[in-house]
Amino acid sequence: MRNFTLKTVDVFTTTTFHGNPTGIITNAEGLTVEEMQNIAREINLSESAFVAMGNSQKVLARVRYFTPSNELDISGHTTIGACFALIEDGRIQLRDGVNRIYFETNIGDVPLDIYFHSDNQSETYSGFNKHSESNTVRIRNEGWLQKIMTRQSVKNFKKTTISAEIIAEILQIDESEILQTGLPMENIYTGLKQFLIPIKHKETLLNLKPDLIKLSLMNRKHGIQTNDIFSLDTYSDKSMVYSRHFAPAIGLWEDPGSANAAVCIATYLHRHGVTTKDSILIEQGKDRDYFAKIFVEIDKSSGDLNSAFVGGVAITSITKELQIEDKNGKVSFV
Repeated sequence: MRNFTLKTVDVFTTTTFHGNPTGIITNAEGLTVEEMQNIAREINLSESAFVAMGNSQKVLARVRYFTPSNELDISGHTTIGACFALIEDGRIQLRDGVNRIYFETNIGDVPLDIYFHSDNQSETYSGFNKHSESNTVRIRNEGWLQKIMTRQSVKNFKKTTISAEIIAEILQIDESEILQTGLPMENIYTGLKQFLIPIKHKETLLNLKPDLIKLSLMNRKHGIQTNDIFSLDTYSDKSMVYSRHFAPAIGLWEDPGSANAAVCIATYLHRHGVTTKDSILIEQGKDRDYFAKIFVEIDKSSGDLNSAFVGGVAITSITKELQIEDKNGKVSFV
């Protein structure tokens, strides 16, 4: 019998059971791929991460990502959740300011920047108030976490061959909701094959009830993994974009907070001249009281504006123990 610690970390929020929950196993050393897949199936969240500590000075940890049905090469919100779980466990030593670490993933070494303010500093630091609990998270008795940001890049993009008529029928909306935006639908690759669809009105997007079976079939036909549907019509005056994220072809009906989608949308808006702002706040989800809040900062050092740092804050809502029986690999919660 082997014991493991499971954390449910809510990402892009400071409130438990809001944002986007992800399952994090922080002591995944020795687990096989089959065992990780079985655990992810039992956890049954959109995505789970399995963290094994790294063996080099540069890489802090090796992270693998699983949905209930298959392995992913990368997951933005799960990367942030894994980082937060290690911070909370005291396995990442923080100093004032920006702390850079690296996770090894299937797509290479991924950098994360952790913005932290210790209690030894002044009242304000890096543009935030350390006592503003709505914007920061308390880390043990040491200080305040402002945000965790991870860098992601758009590797290629192209206008889709799928017609607005076809996707409107699948989304069960009027075709004009897409056409009236004046923006193109695009296929974008970030490590995930994503399909971006602009929608005119936020109410249409909030009340969206797509035919997920037809969406999955269309995705498989065109090699699409996720569908990022967004509107420039937002509920918060602080946000530039309201979005929802569907991925039935890879076993996710709807993801309430996707960092990959946020990077796709933010770089898309820059590429099409919709905005020149370096920092963008995206609200995502289907329940207005539980929206994920995702920060995107365009990385102008890349030169082509197709890279960005994306992230936010996180909080642990549940911690429990699970066991794997050595004889049959059965997973059970303690």
